[in-house]
Amino acid sequence: MLAKHVKVHVRRDMAEIIPAVVFEHEVEILRDMHGDGNIEEVESDYPAVPIDAAEEFDRLVNVYGRNDEGQLYAERCIGRGYKQLEALAYKEPAKRGRPAKDEADA
Repeated sequence: MLAKHVKVHVRRDMAEIIPAVVFEHEVEILRDMHGDGNIEEVESDYPAVPIDAAEEFDRLVNVYGRNDEGQLYAERCIGRGYKQLEALAYKEPAKRGRPAKDEADA
């Protein structure tokens, strides 16, 4: 699957704002943990990178852990297992217009 990084600011309190670079699919987990208004996406001009969905889901489970009720943040925000994570994969924008002359001849 392809995933893109985004830069976010995580507001922990009035005096503490932490910049972080995370994958786009992690932003919802951060919003669930810290509250909608405390996560601000500030930059997304990063190239898409290939990642393994199963390994990434395991990483999310290990990094974010559980909430106070014992629910995994990854499962609350993404779903159970890596197949749901694959549905959130970055998709390259479709090319518009006619193909270039070199592409048309191929």
